[in-house]
Amino acid sequence: MAIQWGATLFSSPMTHRVLDNNSAPTEVLQAGSAFQIAARWEVPAALASLVGAGDSFRLRAYAESIGPGQELLIDEESVGAVVNQTVYTHTLNVNPNPLFGEGVPFNGVPVSGIYNIVLVLQHLNGAVATVHSGCSDQQPMVMFKAP
Repeated sequence: MAIQWGATLFSSPMTHRVLDNNSAPTEVLQAGSAFQIAARWEVPAALASLVGAGDSFRLRAYAESIGPGQELLIDEESVGAVVNQTVYTHTLNVNPNPLFGEGVPFNGVPVSGIYNIVLVLQHLNGAVATVHSGCSDQQPMVMFKAP
């Protein structure tokens, strides 16, 4: 997916990968075990000098259940911005892992254990959110198996 840079009509890419607790990309994880999400995004070169030294990016990770299950914010972190930097990478650490595995009851119904992990990025000027934001949801769905 992409980041939209407000009224400038610029956009730039944003991607992510879910990593097992051994840092390997994966599509099946153990429920309850820590995992990571490696994010990458770009600032258009024409706008990189406008990102201020006091700016930052708020990076949020959401889990959206496919079928019965949880829908929740699983991590949120701040990443400092650097003037003239065009490529950013950051690894979110989801620990403890709050997602239920396949067949575990949630609200009286066994969950599917299949989740779509989505990242949302927002640019902050100091502590004030700007109109520059985007998302990444191209990661394959992830299955959490019960322990």
